[in-house]
Amino acid sequence: MQLILTYAVFVIIGEIGAYVVGRTVEQWSPTASLPVFLACFFLVFGIAWKLAVMATAPRRAA
Repeated sequence: MQLILTYAVFVIIGEIGAYVVGRTVEQWSPTASLPVFLACFFLVFGIAWKLAVMATAPRRAA
């Protein structure tokens, strides 16, 4: 349960970042903003999963 909650938090944070990146690119090139946003949007899912797994991995005793 902890893993999926951590994943959801990372996805929400990442999608907010993707939105900001897309809106920033839109200021320079409205045509390029959609592909940039979509690339960020889908990239967030993979990165968030890796971060969630690392964040919830059991700690090894030294």
